[in-house]
Amino acid sequence: MNTPPFAEPRKAAGRESRAKRHDFYRRYDVLLANWYLLTHRIQEELLSIRRELRDELASWRPHLPEPDWHAYVARMNMIAARTAVR
Repeated sequence: MNTPPFAEPRKAAGRESRAKRHDFYRRYDVLLANWYLLTHRIQEELLSIRRELRDELASWRPHLPEPDWHAYVARMNMIAARTAVR
């Protein structure tokens, strides 16, 4: 039979989850690389996002859904867009 093994959907979900996390951390790293060029307010926003994510990850358990990485990526994109305008 040519049916895919049971583990395939979990592997696909794992790859998607890793891609989301990678996307967030890539954007975060770019902003950190320019940390001293950012205004104090933007630095505070980045620290706030970092604290929120750290707290969410600290309370996360494997049987719960992962944090909403897209929401964090969207927030990073908004900050990156504001810093690019300057």
